[in-house]
Amino acid sequence: MRQKKLWMLAAVATALMMTACGDSAQKELRAKADQLMEAAHQSKDYEKLLTMADSLEKTGNLSTVKANYWRGYAYDRQKQKDMAERYWRASMEAGENSDDAEDFVMYAKSVSRLANLLSVRGDYKEALKLAVPTVERLEALKCDTTSDYVNLLIYIGCCQAVTGIQVEESNHGFYRAYKKHLENIKKKHNDASYKDAIAGLVNVAHYCVKAKKYQEALYYTRYFGELLGEYEMRPDVDADYIDRQLGRYDIYKAQAQKGLGMDEEAAETYEAFQETEFSATPEGLALAKDFLGTLGTTESSE
Repeated sequence: MRQKKLWMLAAVATALMMTACGDSAQKELRAKADQLMEAAHQSKDYEKLLTMADSLEKTGNLSTVKANYWRGYAYDRQKQKDMAERYWRASMEAGENSDDAEDFVMYAKSVSRLANLLSVRGDYKEALKLAVPTVERLEALKCDTTSDYVNLLIYIGCCQAVTGIQVEESNHGFYRAYKKHLENIKKKHNDASYKDAIAGLVNVAHYCVKAKKYQEALYYTRYFGELLGEYEMRPDVDADYIDRQLGRYDIYKAQAQKGLGMDEEAAETYEAFQETEFSATPEGLALAKDFLGTLGTTESSE
């Protein structure tokens, strides 16, 4: 009897060891799959992203949530917006009830991408419908320090601004995103946290101008300028990066001033914009065209 019990214990131990080894090997394969997808992403090889998403999902080394996120991303970069929306929604559906932490990260990325796509399209109600509960879920799970979380706040702010939804400043998506960026800078105080915050304020300024909320645009470009000035004092900053951000700061500020009827100030700010190298880039020229198109058509929603 004793010998039989010892044999059973040995069998169970062996099975557990094999399972542990199997789990470890599976984790390594999944990590490798993530690395391969990220490498294709960095190389901007979108066809390869699609092919690898299919093959790695079939082998079980890439979850359905991740595979559909990358499919949506690849199609979005190829300007196939309908296909991008289809796969980001599929990623969301697959991740809705997943208890896998990595799947939830990709779920949030899919919602963030889709909310942006819907905002650009002008489907603000649907964007809010997706973004608001996802933000609440991220907060409940203490996952409110990611770039996707802050981006969702910005998309919520865009929808609030464009549709005229009235909320307290502390509940406005733009303000909440700005405050969260400041928190991240205070905690990390590194190059990435500053650049994330600056990119966020660029988006806020863009959406405010687009919604013709010129007073808000001027308000947030002031924050933008202050943050950029603080970042510029850091050692070894990239001069080209500073020039690009100064150009964006100047042109959005000029558009806000023009929209508020501050014609002389707008002209001076536009001159400062023209002194940047950014003003001669395709993006700079497009923004300048937007500004010049407003001359003589002063509008203010404030």
